[in-house]
Amino acid sequence: MRSVDLPDALPDGSRFLHIGLPKTGTTALQGALDRARPELEALGAHNVNHGRHEMRVGQVAAGGLAEFWQGAWEKRWQALATEFRESDARCTFWSSESLSHARGERVAYLADQLGSDTHVVVTLRPLAPLMVSQWQQWLRRRGTQSLDEWAVNQFDAVTPDGEVTIDYLRFMPSLHRFSLRRIVEEWGPVFGEERIVLVVPDPTDRLRNFRVFERLMGVPDILQPVPEGNASLPYPEAEMLRHFNRAWTDHGGDHPTWMEVIGVLARIPLRDYTNTLEAHPIRAPRWVAERANEYAAAWNSAVEDSGVTVVGDLADLLVDPADYPERVDVPTTVDVESAGRLMDVAFTAALQHAARTPSGASQTPDLSSYGGRELVRELGRRARRRVGRG
Repeated sequence: MRSVDLPDALPDGSRFLHIGLPKTGTTALQGALDRARPELEALGAHNVNHGRHEMRVGQVAAGGLAEFWQGAWEKRWQALATEFRESDARCTFWSSESLSHARGERVAYLADQLGSDTHVVVTLRPLAPLMVSQWQQWLRRRGTQSLDEWAVNQFDAVTPDGEVTIDYLRFMPSLHRFSLRRIVEEWGPVFGEERIVLVVPDPTDRLRNFRVFERLMGVPDILQPVPEGNASLPYPEAEMLRHFNRAWTDHGGDHPTWMEVIGVLARIPLRDYTNTLEAHPIRAPRWVAERANEYAAAWNSAVEDSGVTVVGDLADLLVDPADYPERVDVPTTVDVESAGRLMDVAFTAALQHAARTPSGASQTPDLSSYGGRELVRELGRRARRRVGRG
């Protein structure tokens, strides 16, 4: 491992991928890179993203696009890959946290499409708060488990030494995706450990990622914060969404419809409303912080034994469990005005979905969207339908 305070500029003609991780300031960074696009281009740094972030294109590239999403994403991915690979800019980059879904042969595929001499940059965050943010994001994917239930399942799915104990179709368990050990072991042999840069956040400097990326691109301090519009739901509203998800699931609601209505049509109205609410941060209980530290310490050891470059101090990826409450009370009530606004957002989105859906049309749920028991139940339903038709 090579440790630096700030990185040197990459050599002229270099290309780099920023693969997340998610919930590590990627939205803020991508917004700043997009806002500074003209200045960066003038300085020889070329951003191949159209807009802030082409999430679906990143999912196609990583082999993680759910079947129910329709669109010309594959065509756009091929165009982006060609632009990235053939760019003659002094520095070319692509930022998409969706790329961290790639594993095994798909990592090799990315190297083939983008160039094996590409540098790989990974922004990090202490695991305990990262897990809370990931749970909140999971609720926006129809998650139904409480934070404690979800955390137990995540820790059960992957051991600190990297053994995955569950079967999965497309999307790896969160702790496997976040594992620095996995990144070193899967991305290192393909791109070269010497081309991997891990960026540890500075707990006292929220603009640290900006300065790191400016150094990598060889440009002056030009990145500035932009309004993120990515606030998390307060805990009461998050719990209301979770119970809505549970009700939808319990009565047989399908995943593609939920994702279209809540994940797409309601996304911006929900974001805009969330930004008007008073913050109610969700804290992990102490046991989650303690378990998260076990994983982070094991991953740090794997990094220390590798040839990657670490910007910052790996110790900052650990937290002090004493800063976390032994018990976190889960809200059981929500402000009635807020509940009404949330219902309005969901109902309006549902009406929009109904207006654009042909009468009698139905979608077959994508099996990759189901997990564990839900997958078994869905397979059973499909088998019974086929028997009935026979």
